[in-house]
Amino acid sequence: MHITNNPVPVYLDQNILSHLRVGKSAREELYQLFRKLGESHAVFVYSMTHVDECRASSQPEAFVHVMEELPAYLMEVHKASDQQATLSLGRARDLLLEQEDVTHRATRLMESLLNVMHFARGWLGDAEAQALKDEMTAEMKAFWAALLRDCELDLLGAEAEGQAKRALIAAQDELTQVINDLPFEQVREEWKNAWSKLLERLPASFAQLDEIPDEQAVSFVFSCLDESDRELIQNQFPKGFWSKSEVRETGELAGLAFMLFLCGLVRDRRVKSGANESRIQHFRGQFRDGVHIENAAACAVFVTCDAGAARLARSIYAYAGVKTEVVELKIAAHHTQSPRMANS
Repeated sequence: MHITNNPVPVYLDQNILSHLRVGKSAREELYQLFRKLGESHAVFVYSMTHVDECRASSQPEAFVHVMEELPAYLMEVHKASDQQATLSLGRARDLLLEQEDVTHRATRLMESLLNVMHFARGWLGDAEAQALKDEMTAEMKAFWAALLRDCELDLLGAEAEGQAKRALIAAQDELTQVINDLPFEQVREEWKNAWSKLLERLPASFAQLDEIPDEQAVSFVFSCLDESDRELIQNQFPKGFWSKSEVRETGELAGLAFMLFLCGLVRDRRVKSGANESRIQHFRGQFRDGVHIENAAACAVFVTCDAGAARLARSIYAYAGVKTEVVELKIAAHHTQSPRMANS
């Protein structure tokens, strides 16, 4: 498929790519759907967030096959404020199968900071703050060791190499101290107080919250916040902010999506049940859902089969003034049901 003069960029959620892998029950039906969309000038895109997730999977080659068969174009957004992006074909194999680079490892390291919010929300069971800090420190040290190994410091000369290594070691020690100083317990107490107040204002059951129309959901959650918190959040996320290029900033939609998840607009039991390693994996996955939602805001259509991600996207797009259309595919065990579409 070649890019036409008027392409319609369609952002595929990571779960859609997973269902397109060989052996998945919905694969053929999905491909038939996407072939028809391709005939209507659809161009299927993925982002570096997909690359990170595919690399971290046990079958990156399977995702390469999916992206080459579609085919899918890598979308690189230059600047969130103007929403201009470059689409390039044929890069999936090199990106997904190459060795982890510094950028990829740094992304994983930054995601470990989410442990603070996970702990504060009370979803890590009996996990102790110091144990989590120790795990984060270990991740950071592994990153630093890889950085020292990969950097060709020997090309600098003996004296410069020694200075560079000492600087990196000093930076590692500083980051270790930063991690140990993270106020896990203080944040948890603050969240407990905020959550108890929020619960008093939310509907008696989450089922009632789910019945609130998408276009009203974000404003409703904001209305349930304590007055001072509500004013702060609404100043950060004023209604329609994404439709105004002068106030649009990278990270806004992803941050808003994650905050709404923490407030209960959508839920995922996996972040608070099972082994902590699994809980942490799914909690970080919820943050990446927000990043996908933000990435998709540069496209005409966002396709997902995750009901929670679809609810978040529809609600956030409606509130923020994003024109992207959300298509939610209902994928059952043996077939793909009719898509649900929502206008933003």
